[in-house]
Order: sequence, then structure tokens, then C-alpha cells
Amino acid sequence: MNPEEARRPLWQRACIVVGGFAVLAAGVLLLVLPGPGLLLIAVGLGMLSLEFRWAARLRASVVRRMERVTPRDPMHRLIGLAVVLGLAVAGTILAVVYGTPDFLPVG
Repeated sequence: MNPEEARRPLWQRACIVVGGFAVLAAGVLLLVLPGPGLLLIAVGLGMLSLEFRWAARLRASVVRRMERVTPRDPMHRLIGLAVVLGLAVAGTILAVVYGTPDFLPVG
């Protein structure tokens, strides 16, 4: 523990640890469910790295893994964003024109 960690009150350190493990657990769940699993794992490990050295090492490994799966070319990122936004707009237009399907639980 470095001197900066020793100055934090116990309740603050407990909140960091509990919150870090909660975000980490959500990230692990999102590895199998749709969502940004690796991103939440990195955030959770970042919170835990404020208290634990092992979390800092593990976070560095997760960030390296994220860099491998993230497109390096900014144009690829822009195209991906445009596709996602286009699908969202198309879905909204279809829902307005044809109504929502019966299997969706909407008002």
C-alpha cells in the first residue's frame, strides 16, 4: 500500500472495492450477453487497481487485448458507427410506419 492509499478513509476504500468488483462482474456477464464486456472489465479493474496491484497488472492485459480487437483505422470506426446509427434509424422508422411487433412488451 502506498502513502496515498493509506490516506483514504476506510469507507471510501470499501466503496472502491465493492464498486470495482460489481463493475467487473457486470463486465464478465457482458462477455456472454450483448454489451461492452471488455470495456466494463477494464473499468472495474481500473477501480480495483486503486487498491490492489494485481488488478493494475490484469487491467494492462485487458487493455492490450482490447487494442487487438479495436479497429486501428479511424475510417473503420466511422463506418461501424454509421452502420449502427443507420440500423437504429431504420428500426425507428419501421416501428413508426408499421407499428411495433406483437411480441414486444410496449404500452
